[in-house]
Amino acid sequence: MKIIFFAFKHRYRFKDLNNFLHSRKYGKYLIINLSGPIKYYLSKIFMFLKIGKYISCDGRPIIKDHKTGYNFFIRGSDLNIPSNFKSLENNIVSIKHPMLKNKKIFQVYPINLRKVNPNKNLKIIFMSTINVNCTRNELNIWEKHKNEILNNFSIIDDKNFWLNITNERDNIEINKLYRRIKLLLRFEIIKHLKNKYKEKFNLFGDDWNKYYKDALKSDYNIKNNINRYKGNICLDLGCIEGSSSLYSRSNQIIESGGIIVQSEQMDSSEKFKHLKDDIVFNNFIQLDRIFEKILNDYLFAKRILEKINAHFSNSNRNVEQELKKYF
Repeated sequence: MKIIFFAFKHRYRFKDLNNFLHSRKYGKYLIINLSGPIKYYLSKIFMFLKIGKYISCDGRPIIKDHKTGYNFFIRGSDLNIPSNFKSLENNIVSIKHPMLKNKKIFQVYPINLRKVNPNKNLKIIFMSTINVNCTRNELNIWEKHKNEILNNFSIIDDKNFWLNITNERDNIEINKLYRRIKLLLRFEIIKHLKNKYKEKFNLFGDDWNKYYKDALKSDYNIKNNINRYKGNICLDLGCIEGSSSLYSRSNQIIESGGIIVQSEQMDSSEKFKHLKDDIVFNNFIQLDRIFEKILNDYLFAKRILEKINAHFSNSNRNVEQELKKYF
């Protein structure tokens, strides 16, 4: 049995790790949670005494070599690693990025899923922030390529697309443009859904209130969001920092018993396999087809939710394989 301590300092990371954060056995690995402002100091003592191995979220406490463990940056790709950690070789991240070939991805899977039935009065749930304030250059690029992007959402996860539309070659600068275009695409998708599904579509986020007066307030209470996702259709447009199917928000949707409907990501086929055609979309036509089938056929919605649960029922084994890669 290998003991691995998972640690971070600040409470706000609890919402990013969902059920993975609980102390749990994954095959021959035992994850022990030492997270939060008090347990964090216990992890530093254990590390000093060289007890076990460690995954340190945000590098707090900092781990300087892989013999002790890894610094895990859960909210982005390599481009989001703070500059003072860049030189370390034992950094791992959770999100893939189209401009990078990083293989040091630690994939967190949805764990301990709730088995529920779809709600009789199904709602479409979406929660996010939005900021579409653009520079003139960003807006010009969007307007020039808007139709191409709206016909194939996943084109923005193609490295060649970015190399063809901009003379910029610095990945950090390209990432700024990538994030802005993703937000503009997000805005267009939400506008389409608000117009089509009206009161069926529940939009959460203080920023959205500037555009839609019926947008509901942001709510950072984990239990409230779990209850909103449970048994409803849950729209997910991916992480703004890259392109991965399973990350903090999508894992929370799946664990909560929500019917996830997600825009295509770089690893959609790998992570969803046979589920992809039922829950992954790449344009407005596919999106509407998926929503219409789920909204208008309760038995179909029930089957999809059962298939999602069955597909991720072996997530413990997947996590064991992730741990095996590094320990």
